[in-house]
Amino acid sequence: MRLIYFAYVDLDRPNACRSHTLGLLRGFAARGCQVDAVVPRPRGKEPLVPGVRFHFLPPHEGSRKALPLAVMLSFLALFRLCRRHAHDALYARDMDVFVGPRWCSRRFGMPLFLEVDDAPVEGSYPPWLRPLVAANLRADYRRAAGLIVPAVPRCGLLIREFGVSPAKVHMILNGEDPWPGPAASREEARARLKLHPQAFALGYVGSVNERYDFATMIKALALMLPQAPETYLVIIGDGPELPRVKTLARRWGVAGQVRFTGFLEHPELGRVMPALDLGLMNLTARQARLHGPVHTKAATYGLCGLPVITAGESLEGYPPELAELLWLVPPEDPRTLADLCLELARDESRRRSRGQALAAYAGAHLTWEAVAGKILEIMAAPGAGPPRTAPRGGRAG
Repeated sequence: MRLIYFAYVDLDRPNACRSHTLGLLRGFAARGCQVDAVVPRPRGKEPLVPGVRFHFLPPHEGSRKALPLAVMLSFLALFRLCRRHAHDALYARDMDVFVGPRWCSRRFGMPLFLEVDDAPVEGSYPPWLRPLVAANLRADYRRAAGLIVPAVPRCGLLIREFGVSPAKVHMILNGEDPWPGPAASREEARARLKLHPQAFALGYVGSVNERYDFATMIKALALMLPQAPETYLVIIGDGPELPRVKTLARRWGVAGQVRFTGFLEHPELGRVMPALDLGLMNLTARQARLHGPVHTKAATYGLCGLPVITAGESLEGYPPELAELLWLVPPEDPRTLADLCLELARDESRRRSRGQALAAYAGAHLTWEAVAGKILEIMAAPGAGPPRTAPRGGRAG
């Protein structure tokens, strides 16, 4: 299958958006797709993915003021691609104010698939602009042959508030890349993090932002220490909330038990992840209601065999075989989180069996190649729209 992929993401920022974009592109390529990817040009090293041809927009400026020019240039880039080459489908994510994918889908009769990877109207738009962004998204959703949505609450929101047909909405969780090489031993990883050899290590991997409930994680750590004094919290990642999280650790008197690694590129995770005993992916109560208790970290933790605690009201709607492998606690409840962690600290066999089962599930369902395969099945399903055989006014090949 030949695809056009569009995402307006900053490939210079080491964060989940960059990992997601490049991971899914690698997944499509691994499934035999030829992909023309329209993305902002990174100021650093340009990505190289076999099977993917990049068509770069000007670098991501990181401000809303740059969006009008980005909207126009992305429209022109997509239009040129559609005129010059035949494609079977167009895949785009997080549209907001962009119109090129919808317009090109209509103009060239190409099936459009949209990934709704965040709250539909995201970002700090002024109040007068938010209704216009929502109207643009409604037009996108009407045109789309399918919506790829990695969160159960967001599926419901699209159906209730945007009038999307349930038949168009497909809940597919985000993936992760397997480690490219051998991981460090547990002893090596613990030495690198300066953990006590007998430590019980809780871990968080990802962006350090306001969505994640670091206050509850740190309070739970403080509650655990009287009974388990060699408990540590390892935070692997970076983000705008990092100074506040460090302040919280000092305020609760646990700064000596918290390790901060900063952002690590994916291959480097294998040097520290084996040190961990439990993975935490607790969102705040509000964010758990918006985004659900299961997100990309389930794949990240799962692929390294790390058992997971998450926070939310329910795991209903997620794959049952995954839901039964996750421990769920109420959001913003440090006492319950601490009690469960203490219980699991005393039961290594239970942690190990749960981690092994999660690793098997993630290896089969949560790699980017597996995720790309599920998306391609949706694209190929009856009713997804006929594949394009030649561009109007252009040429095949």
